[in-house]
Amino acid sequence: MIELNNIKQGVKMKNKFKKSHGGREKYVSIKYKKDETNDCAIRAVAHFLNWDYEYVRNKIFKLASELYRMPNDDLVIETFLNDRKFKRQSPLKSRGNKKYKIGNFPLNGTYLIRCSRHWTCLKDGVVIDTWDCREWAAQSFYSFNEGDK
Repeated sequence: MIELNNIKQGVKMKNKFKKSHGGREKYVSIKYKKDETNDCAIRAVAHFLNWDYEYVRNKIFKLASELYRMPNDDLVIETFLNDRKFKRQSPLKSRGNKKYKIGNFPLNGTYLIRCSRHWTCLKDGVVIDTWDCREWAAQSFYSFNEGDK
């Protein structure tokens, strides 16, 4: 995993970035760009719940099949989380009534964040993803409490 500092394009960000494939690297090659895949929801959920990538992938694929949807579809991920008693939270807004960028998301803890066409995980001030999405606005989020699993 590669950890980058909290400065991006000259703008100081509250949260840092750490590159991670969510455990996918245990099962397949991630060496080349061609090895990347559209699995952001699976990676983010695996980090969020601290579960094995393959286990999460299998659960989400099964649910997607039952719902006749693709695994990254919002309905699939939201159903997966709702089935586990997680509740979607509305986006947080700053004083200027703008949604917080992920890089400056003001809460501490573990969060699964939905931004435009992407899912990511924020754990204790570190955005964990395959690419740095800290400039994107947090559209909604799920919070993690140990009793929620």
